[in-house]
Amino acid sequence: MASTRIYRNKAELIRSSAGPEDTVLDVGFLGQGIRLGEENWPHGLMQKQAKEVFGLDLEIDRNAFPDTRHYVQASAEDFSFTDTKFDLVFAGDLIEHLPNPGLFLASVKEHLTANGRLILTTPNAFNLFNLTEKLSKEEPTVNADHTCYFNSKTLRVLLSKCGFEIQEIGYVYTLEYGHRESLKKKILNVLYRVLSWFTPKFLETLVVVAVPKQAHIN
Repeated sequence: MASTRIYRNKAELIRSSAGPEDTVLDVGFLGQGIRLGEENWPHGLMQKQAKEVFGLDLEIDRNAFPDTRHYVQASAEDFSFTDTKFDLVFAGDLIEHLPNPGLFLASVKEHLTANGRLILTTPNAFNLFNLTEKLSKEEPTVNADHTCYFNSKTLRVLLSKCGFEIQEIGYVYTLEYGHRESLKKKILNVLYRVLSWFTPKFLETLVVVAVPKQAHIN
């Protein structure tokens, strides 16, 4: 059975996930709601943590990222890194933007080493903010580019159908990106903290660590 863990933020998740011998692919590395070079930029944190880090995104400024070997401009649903396999593929808050997440998972599987793993984060469909807004609105506030919601059960089914086995389902307590937040959201943050002492299931962000199923075949 998959373990459950709470991470304070993505920095803690990356520190516990990417090792000094890992070759890492960061899919959607220019997103994450933070500007390049900021202290908590996930891609920058991985560069400090891992042996070698690659990046994939739909739009890449070649003035900032001229290295076409390490930085590929392509869709997350159909990409190729020639002669490169990855120990870790990281997809932070990406899968909920995709029209065809199964194609993304197929591409990831093709690029993982024998012992490679996928780590993804995505908004928790049943987080406290969504549930509260559902009481006061027709639908909760959602990013205009999101195509779907996930919870731990639907992610488990999706990953299983795409040939992955989940090792861990966790939660991120806070993004700590300095977003401007409403008074309602600040009050909910206090409730998040209290509720997390009893259960993580209302926290905003899900974390999944998965490996290809065949990696466990002897």
